[in-house]
Amino acid sequence: MTISSIDTATVAAPDRLDFWREAVCDQFVTLDVRPLEDVPSRGRVTAAEVGDTLVRRIEAGPHRFARTASLVRRADEDYLQIALARQGSTLVVQDGREAVIGPGDFVLYDSSRPFVFETSGSFAYSVCLHPKRLLPLSSAEMEQATAIRFDGRYGIAATVPPFLSALHRLDGDELAGPVAAAMTQTVGYLIVALVRSEAPSARSTNLHLQRAHTFVAAHLGDADLTPQQVADACAISLSYLNRIFRASGTTVVEHLREQRLQRCWQALGDPGTAAVPIGAVAARYGLPDHAHFCRVFRARFGMTPSARRAQRGG
Repeated sequence: MTISSIDTATVAAPDRLDFWREAVCDQFVTLDVRPLEDVPSRGRVTAAEVGDTLVRRIEAGPHRFARTASLVRRADEDYLQIALARQGSTLVVQDGREAVIGPGDFVLYDSSRPFVFETSGSFAYSVCLHPKRLLPLSSAEMEQATAIRFDGRYGIAATVPPFLSALHRLDGDELAGPVAAAMTQTVGYLIVALVRSEAPSARSTNLHLQRAHTFVAAHLGDADLTPQQVADACAISLSYLNRIFRASGTTVVEHLREQRLQRCWQALGDPGTAAVPIGAVAARYGLPDHAHFCRVFRARFGMTPSARRAQRGG
């Protein structure tokens, strides 16, 4: 993990604003960057990478950062992000919600939809950008968890401030190959826990849906598993099963495919499966058609199964 720093103090005064805007967009996602001072304060960004996860620190004077619909359409990669306030007060707006965060608070926000950050003075954040394609979360779950203030002193949220601080301090030599991949997975698990445990609207209280999830997880290896079999196992009608899955933001078939692909992703990154052929890994989780598996795996994760396995070894 190479750590780099970008500081407007290293650039001649007339060029600082353009330099700053370009640096912010390059190190985060493309944004409309507007300092709210006649003479912008010094701005600094420290950037590092933990596997596929980007870790950033940013500090500057009052700003408005906006991710507009037109900027979203130009994106190459979509991230679910954590912004932890270290200094200052910030209004965060996304998905029809507003949250105000101060030191120790954080929000989740999604680069694939418009958002706004507006600070009331100087600010400092720790930011974690995690690829959405690596998260076993439905679009509905992620959308329900954005622009909600998390208090970093309590519950699962209390793990975030020290965790991000530790990521900033990691020695790059300790994060080669499988270690970096494991850390990326750890970040993903933390985000999943935040979405599902801390965002009340993201928690399912439907016992039939929970039973369906449990049954699917236990039968991923059955390539012929059908929604009707899931409904029968839960003693409900197929139409009701479809309805409760739609209410959760997905379908039975989409959920089944996602769970299979997630298990394959994890298995291909596990050194213990290094001697198992990729086709056998896929078949173990109900995807026996190798060509189809490779196609859907690449569409979901942005890489081939063999590239994922190579990632395990660095």
